[in-house]
Parts: sequence; structure tokens; C-alpha cells
Amino acid sequence: MDRKSGGRLEYYGVARNGRRMVGIVVIVQYARRTADGEHDAGKGEKIGVITAYCKGVTKCPDWVNP
Repeated sequence: MDRKSGGRLEYYGVARNGRRMVGIVVIVQYARRTADGEHDAGKGEKIGVITAYCKGVTKCPDWVNP
């Protein structure tokens, strides 16, 4: 984990295809509820991955999302 704020975790990584590379960010809600209380996974459960996106580009390259 690269950044934590309550139950929200952010992981940073790199996707690679030969010499091409792009930064990737994955957002995880490792808690039963979101901070705004809008979503609840239920007793004993965690929400999990919220989103993942490419960082530093306007659009993820097609090879990231085959």
C-alpha cells in the first residue's frame, strides 16, 4: 500500500508492454462502509476495489485493457 486514509487505500504500480510503460493507480475501500456512509458491504464484509486507472495519460493505452 502506498497511501492510506482511513479505509481507503491507494496502490501505485506500472504496467509494462515491452519498452512501453504507464503508471497505474488502484483505489481500494478496505472497510465495511465508505467514508460518506453511502455504501455498506454488510457485517463482516469489505467493499474492495473501487477503481483502477492510468496515471499521467489522457487515456489508458489499448494494451492495458485488452
